[in-house]
Amino acid sequence: MRAATNSEIKTALIVLGGPNNNDGSLSVIAKSRCQRAYQIYQANPSVKVLCTGGFGAHFNTTNHAHGEYTKSYLIELGIPESAFLPVALSRFTFEDALLTKPILIAEHITEAILVSSEFHIARVHYVFSHVQPNLELTLVSAKTPLSEIKLAQLYAHERQAMQREEANVLKLLSA
Repeated sequence: MRAATNSEIKTALIVLGGPNNNDGSLSVIAKSRCQRAYQIYQANPSVKVLCTGGFGAHFNTTNHAHGEYTKSYLIELGIPESAFLPVALSRFTFEDALLTKPILIAEHITEAILVSSEFHIARVHYVFSHVQPNLELTLVSAKTPLSEIKLAQLYAHERQAMQREEANVLKLLSA
């Protein structure tokens, strides 16, 4: 990745959402993604940070968008508020790609570093590369501190979810 200046390529660091609790506290999945994103930001402080996640029964039932909780946690870690782009109020991975697109276009961003969990990154790559084919992608996995059994369940979920994403991409491409 090149350092960005006004005349060079602009890069976004996109932090994919994960679950939070009913009080807004982030799950270990979401925190591990944020911690990995913070490491990347430290090495690339010229990037703009874009958090994803709105509301949904399966990940956030509070009155505040999940992406706002993520942003707050990243600010606590040390990323300045001025580094952030608007939150993409998505409910799932396909919407992450759809709803980040106009934000990136408005900012003339042509490169993105996508941060998600190791069990989720293949789906993220598939969806983003189809929804935003002109965006140069770098994928970064966050190691999730869960048991092998729980990780195996998450990988199984991803295999099922990929079938849905393939159908979503086909609909998008045929529209």
